[in-house]
Amino acid sequence: MDYRGLLLLWAARETGVLDAVTLHAGTPAAVADEADVTERAARITLQALEEMGFLERVGNEYEATNRALGFFAKTDVRSIGSVPHRLDCVDRWLELPETMRTGDPPAKSEDWETNFVGAMATVDEATVRACVTAAVHARPDAERVLDIGGGPGSFATEFARRDFEVTLFDRPAVVDRVERLLADEPVELVAGDATDDLPDGFDVAFCSRVAHALGPDENRRLVANAYDALEPGGAIVLVDRVRGRSEGAALLGAHMLAQTERGDAYTAETFTDWLDDAGFRNVAVRDVPGTNMQVIAGRVPRD
Repeated sequence: MDYRGLLLLWAARETGVLDAVTLHAGTPAAVADEADVTERAARITLQALEEMGFLERVGNEYEATNRALGFFAKTDVRSIGSVPHRLDCVDRWLELPETMRTGDPPAKSEDWETNFVGAMATVDEATVRACVTAAVHARPDAERVLDIGGGPGSFATEFARRDFEVTLFDRPAVVDRVERLLADEPVELVAGDATDDLPDGFDVAFCSRVAHALGPDENRRLVANAYDALEPGGAIVLVDRVRGRSEGAALLGAHMLAQTERGDAYTAETFTDWLDDAGFRNVAVRDVPGTNMQVIAGRVPRD
């Protein structure tokens, strides 16, 4: 989807056209009346949304397709997809000039957390397998894995399939949303703030795509807490896009400027400094095969 389609969806959501056609009205005239837009605007928008696969014609009316479920069905995060979160991000991008002046991004929408988890659940299986394999290589004899910020559980369940004992740690709001989703998986859920404290006794502390959403001080605390969570010889495995090694990482930093209060994209040297200062040894940064991400790994000394 190019920027025009995304902005059209954003406008349809902001005007109420999206709610109208997915919940109440089926014809351009009815949508125009429900959303208080012109009939021309409704007609052109509905035609475009049909072409994009979010609507289909049934007789003389438009109906939502499965691709549009995420706009109004929020119970199962797996059905939400990435687009609702991308629209939430558009909100913040459009407010970026003000954020640049004040340092404070806009307040989060009511569905922000749910849409975010839904987007995180769309990570493709090949990426999940590649990242988990990188973590296994960092500590081949591991038994217990702590998945920090594991969201909907894509990585945690892959670890579990490989017979690791897995604990998924994330913010309470996220754990609440994924508890039912993971009810039948052999994954323990623990709620908390990784920059405050983490449970201990693990062989691997795995953390995928979290560091760029945090500021430097927060990342230092997370890494220090991961050190305390690990047994002697344990490994920390951070997966992220490293500035200077991953194409588009600097633009990811700009995205974090629009979306977060302190997030950024960080260099290999910065990651290495954080791990070194926390006490990790044998710190290394490597590419994750088949992805545009890197793994930053280090070990807790055995004595």
